[in-house]
Amino acid sequence: MEEYEQNANTRRVVYISLIASLAIIIPLIFYIVTSNEARSFNNSYYGSYDNRMNDSALFTFIMFGLLLIFVVPLIVMINSMFKRYAAFIKTLTPNDIEKLIILNEKENFLYKYMPAYILRKDTVTFFTVFRQTTISFNDMTSINVRQVFFKGYKAFITIRTMHDKYHFTLSGSHAKVIDLVVEGKTINPRIINNENWNY
Repeated sequence: MEEYEQNANTRRVVYISLIASLAIIIPLIFYIVTSNEARSFNNSYYGSYDNRMNDSALFTFIMFGLLLIFVVPLIVMINSMFKRYAAFIKTLTPNDIEKLIILNEKENFLYKYMPAYILRKDTVTFFTVFRQTTISFNDMTSINVRQVFFKGYKAFITIRTMHDKYHFTLSGSHAKVIDLVVEGKTINPRIINNENWNY
């Protein structure tokens, strides 16, 4: 499990680094392109060259600031999600950990070490950037699955309980949808599932 946690933390660092680099790389590319355009002016347009270089630097700085406004909150949210995830997996029993590792092995590269949901005891917890939602299988009345095979795999999951209705999207792996439905119906055979979804 320690190796799993280390790999999950590595994912966190990689994702945050990639997002942070956008705030630097995009303005830098803009500055290089606009600077090269300004240099194409000959000496007779010296004043225009200076103006264009000043404009290039100004717009690059503005772009950098705007990207920071977008990137910083996104980094904070992603970091928070990974911390919530790391804290949650520490509460798992050995049986839960085994299920998590099996689920992780079925994930494609993009979702490795950060599956969209985790099974714990008789519950399932879904993780998103903004929050985590835990639902007891014993409270569920139905699990409805709608699949889409277009530019990759997506499954739209609707879970109903006696008092609530939840919507989740699972991407990348058909197997994790099967695991969710099988786990639910094993714990609570009363769960209604649109069985024709699995084609």
